[in-house]
Amino acid sequence: MSLPQIEAQALAVLDRASDAKVIAIQARAQAAWPDAINLSGRPFRLRWCESPLMAREALSALEDVSDEQASPGLILLTPLSARDLGGDVVARLARAQVFQPDAWGMVQQLFKAREIDARLSRFRWMAQLLVERASMGAYPPVPNGFLDMDTAWRHILGRCLSLDASKPDAAMLLNWSLGADSARLFGDLPDPARLQIAAWLGDSAGAVGTLVMRCVTAGNTQDTVPLGLVCSVVLSAQGEGVHDLAAAAIRLERFMGDKRIGIGEGRLWANDAANCLKSLTPALRHEVIERAELLLRELHVDAYAHLSDVLPLGLEQRLGLLAEALKAFIAEPSTAQLQAIERAADSVARHAHADPASTRMLRVKMAVRLCRWMMADRPQSKGRGGRQATGFAELAQLYAREGAFVDWARFKLIGGDDLPGLSSAFVALRDAARKKADAFNQTFAQALQVWNREPRAEAAYMPVEAIVERLLAPLAQQAPVLLLVADGLSYSIFRELCEDLEALGWDEHVAGPTPSLAVGIAALPTITEVSRTSLLSGRLVVGAAAQEKTAFATHPALVGVSRAGTAPIVFHKGDIADAEGLSSTVRDAIASMQQQVVAVVYNAVDDHLSGSNQIQVRWTIDDLRLLGPLLSEARRARRVVIVTADHGHVIDDGTVQCGQGEGDRWRLPSGTSDGSELVFEGGRVKTASGNAVVCAWSEGVRHGAKKNGYHGGVSAQEVVVPLSVFTPRNMALKGWQVAAAPQPDWWAPLEVASPAEAAETPMLPKKPPKAKPLTAPTPQTDLFGGTLPVAAPVPGVHWIDALQASPAYTAQKALAARVAPADADVRSLLEALAARGGKLSKAALAQRLSMPAMRISGFVNAAKRVLNVDQAAVLVLDETAGTVELNRELLARQFL
Repeated sequence: MSLPQIEAQALAVLDRASDAKVIAIQARAQAAWPDAINLSGRPFRLRWCESPLMAREALSALEDVSDEQASPGLILLTPLSARDLGGDVVARLARAQVFQPDAWGMVQQLFKAREIDARLSRFRWMAQLLVERASMGAYPPVPNGFLDMDTAWRHILGRCLSLDASKPDAAMLLNWSLGADSARLFGDLPDPARLQIAAWLGDSAGAVGTLVMRCVTAGNTQDTVPLGLVCSVVLSAQGEGVHDLAAAAIRLERFMGDKRIGIGEGRLWANDAANCLKSLTPALRHEVIERAELLLRELHVDAYAHLSDVLPLGLEQRLGLLAEALKAFIAEPSTAQLQAIERAADSVARHAHADPASTRMLRVKMAVRLCRWMMADRPQSKGRGGRQATGFAELAQLYAREGAFVDWARFKLIGGDDLPGLSSAFVALRDAARKKADAFNQTFAQALQVWNREPRAEAAYMPVEAIVERLLAPLAQQAPVLLLVADGLSYSIFRELCEDLEALGWDEHVAGPTPSLAVGIAALPTITEVSRTSLLSGRLVVGAAAQEKTAFATHPALVGVSRAGTAPIVFHKGDIADAEGLSSTVRDAIASMQQQVVAVVYNAVDDHLSGSNQIQVRWTIDDLRLLGPLLSEARRARRVVIVTADHGHVIDDGTVQCGQGEGDRWRLPSGTSDGSELVFEGGRVKTASGNAVVCAWSEGVRHGAKKNGYHGGVSAQEVVVPLSVFTPRNMALKGWQVAAAPQPDWWAPLEVASPAEAAETPMLPKKPPKAKPLTAPTPQTDLFGGTLPVAAPVPGVHWIDALQASPAYTAQKALAARVAPADADVRSLLEALAARGGKLSKAALAQRLSMPAMRISGFVNAAKRVLNVDQAAVLVLDETAGTVELNRELLARQFL
């Protein structure tokens, strides 16, 4: 008999006879009991008495205690019955009897219960455990005096296994199994208790709980989570029919007490194990993952780790598959290979360790975009409608619309990846893109050479020296303006920054009868002394900051729109910062309602070109010191902001030094030019030595030392600069309207097979997934007829015409009332979605609809009022994923 049982039995007696001095309890054998215990505030001696004589001696010793001493009680522990002890002994015992151990009676006493759930009688071991674990602290009295099943189980699991629930779920069991003492606690249970506790926990936690407890009873407690992760590979839907995985599933049985793992149950286990992994500390998570990957190697299926969404080894293998798909595409571009890349990249993005904000995932996204661009219907050297673009104006606009996005994507691949295979794929893709970019740059430079002979200023392509008079001054007549001249800002970096501008509440605007984005054209050579000074002076000139300040402040067009006594002002690098960040002088000028025109020269980009090439730069407003405060002050002051640059730049990506020059990529005419250079004379050429220069058009050459980047040449990256107008959100400008999203079609993802479709063919290592041919987008033939149980439309009627002519559509428009979009706008929305398989990103949809990106959500929600009958999910806007999706089959059912 254990000490807790003795205490419980004695307390039960004292509860009925509080003055009892001698309590006899029957015990089968002697144990290591203490000499004395305290019960109800009284001391009691414990004596083992295996004969009547020993009992009489113990009673005699109790009587010998003097009256002055505290009179202790006595607990006789004996294997004898009352008849064996003799009448004289029994007469001195509490209630004149030897108490037989009654475990459930003791439990009843411990819980202050009048009644116990009858179902508990099935668990004979439970009463003894509850009594024994009473030493861990008193049990709370049960409500209404009834000890129910759940209460008993909650205390058993809590005190025996440290599980704080009567019916733990699978998640709780998985977390418990990782505890350092979990295996020991379970192993310390009596055999009958282990079996019934395992059964109870399995029942309470469902199929996964049963698997977990099989693992535990087989002695593999701490492997329950790793084995669940292994199941995500061995029992993956994508691995069905693979012999190696089927064999591994059989080998897994040894961890489960030689019992089979059902496919459905195993997949549930895998899912719960993956969820459990998220809640672990980094150190424990790492330990579990290492164990899971070791188990895969022991099962000889580590080559299939890519089937797991959570194991880092799986991510590495998925990236390896992507690398192979990229290399196959580069070797022989095709729509089928492109779709394989899309699937491989989507598989990478779904992995739990693929951080969407990481540089690696940014590079993956950009690599896929480059592949889409290379497969686009029109090459980069074609203009709108597929016509060959040859004129300088068209080429400059084409670079802004497409080439800058190509540069954004390919320059992000510089730096490669930790995995050599993927890194080499990025290099190969970058090289392929650079060849196409160089071909475009040669065509662009030759067109620039022709245009430079008779340059002219147009709204769509404006020489930098015309910006002050043709753009800044007219806008300053409407509202206060901040001219932000970002020295060296390339168009690709500008487009990257635009993502932040929209998020910060700025709208890009365009003007003209046929609104289109304008670009600036740098002066030649594309260096600060020529192009920036010309921009701020309003005429072609060579100079420096002092000359720029004077020329800007006295420019007739700017003076004409300025208030008396407040001349236009320009702040340079040394003016804009003080100890607190953005200088108070600049803040005051921007905030002043009297100061109509403010210009700021921002040098962060140009300064970076001369810096270290060991740092990966992400161009965000948060990372560009002082730019955020500048824009915040302008937004508070409701200023129009014109963002432009004096010139762009090319990134150093394996450039070769070719001779000497006056600058990075230009020199004065001397000798003969090689194939990477062109001679420019007259026109917009300006140097201190005359008006003739030799400039490099190929981005692969430079003069002088190696740096991050260079300028001075005539590539599109250096010549075409941003010239965009931004207003604080909802601020109107006469003659201007909010610009549509500028991204090209290939910037958005293609539709690829769903995970369920992809599961039809296992993703095997070393082989990219087999791709289905990418067919041209066509309307679904069964939308308004065919196999669908709806009335057939009139032959020759377009499906959108049939939709908008239906009574249901008319009724929905009436319900939506003024919120309903125009029929033409709904048509454009449906056509855009149908052309891309029913799904587009918000940015891509905005571009296709020529609509500002920030208005897409409102427009789609308005369209949902018409198309989603009774809130059916015909049109779905997923703000988290940033996508819009059309269910054409449901659309047909709702309207015909």
